[in-house]
Amino acid sequence: MFLKLNKRLNILYRVIICTLCIGSVESKDGMVLVKATDYRFHLEYRWVEGLTLDSLVQDYAGIRYSNTSNFKTSGFYIDKTEVTNAQFKEFMDESGYKPKWSKNFLKHWENGTYPSGKANHPVFWVSIEDAKAYAEWAGKRLPTEEEWQLAAQGTDGRAWPWGNLYDPKKANMDSKGTRPVGSYPNGASPYGALDMTGNVWEWTDSKQLDGNHYYCWIRGGSHYFAKGSRWYIQGGPVPNYQRLKFWLMTPALNRSPSIGFRCVKDAT
Repeated sequence: MFLKLNKRLNILYRVIICTLCIGSVESKDGMVLVKATDYRFHLEYRWVEGLTLDSLVQDYAGIRYSNTSNFKTSGFYIDKTEVTNAQFKEFMDESGYKPKWSKNFLKHWENGTYPSGKANHPVFWVSIEDAKAYAEWAGKRLPTEEEWQLAAQGTDGRAWPWGNLYDPKKANMDSKGTRPVGSYPNGASPYGALDMTGNVWEWTDSKQLDGNHYYCWIRGGSHYFAKGSRWYIQGGPVPNYQRLKFWLMTPALNRSPSIGFRCVKDAT
């Protein structure tokens, strides 16, 4: 009797602490709420990305670029999971969307539909233009980098959506393929967003020009983890504060089997 009561009190205590720290998780139409807050936006990325105005840091953790700024949001909703094949097909069927440049568009689909058994897997082989077209159709938009990271990290600066300790059982970060969205509920972010690391990289609304090339920052890492050289594109386990510079060339080359997306919507 005492052990059961003690266990219940322990669970109640954790719920109260969680609520005090981040507020209760609220959802709306498959989205979770990120409440209005001030946020310290700290990020890092590999020096091999190059061509940047950010600070170059070298210490016990190695060589990397780093930047810190302050960000304030009035609150927004973010998709709880990455956009799925089934959701993207609904968009295609209802809107009749056809990209201006179709090469590699949904390259893994056949006869206008996704592979059998993959309805609830994240969609990929989509460019940032394809993702924005879906978001507009859905009455949403792509997240900024700051919004994406806040939704993944919360305000306590944690390294991973679930905390500060790396745990390969809480995300799809080094495997042969994608998993259905929401397969790792124990890897949820403080706001209840799932798959914020692993499965597929995610587009953010961050197109920029470095003086030579247009590029976009993608976030979250992917299931695919190339090993053997520091010059390979980064993948696998990627903490909340890390970004990857993805050079934009043509929509065909900008589509990848390891990049998908999720959307946001203003809360006000």
